[in-house]
Amino acid sequence: MREKFYRQEIVLRKTIVSSSILTTKIDLTLPASGELELLNIILKTDGTGLAAGTNIEIESNNANGLADIMVETVANLGANKTVNLADASVTAVETVLETGKKLTIKSTAAACTGAGVLTVYLVFKRMESGANILAA
Repeated sequence: MREKFYRQEIVLRKTIVSSSILTTKIDLTLPASGELELLNIILKTDGTGLAAGTNIEIESNNANGLADIMVETVANLGANKTVNLADASVTAVETVLETGKKLTIKSTAAACTGAGVLTVYLVFKRMESGANILAA
């Protein structure tokens, strides 16, 4: 079977300073314009890494399925670390982001602190023609 144009991958990149990761959700993406399979999430830290907090949670607001897609302990996101969806220490869930839904990030227990930088890469595959998503 020949792969169609709409099956191409979309890669988003968002950089967040550790002290901006709060216990309340902040948007990683804008709402999707069609269904997108979430293929991977990659988290990379700089030479400082993240501080405080307990877990970094990436969630969807999908109508169906689990909200938590990836949960990684802050302790594993120290200086110069890379973690992907397959290696998540707490939760790793493959999912499809539904039309009109988005991804968010937050810290549990306490807000993160410090000037460390987290770069989040989100890799999607279109499930339907015209589906798209943008970083928030």
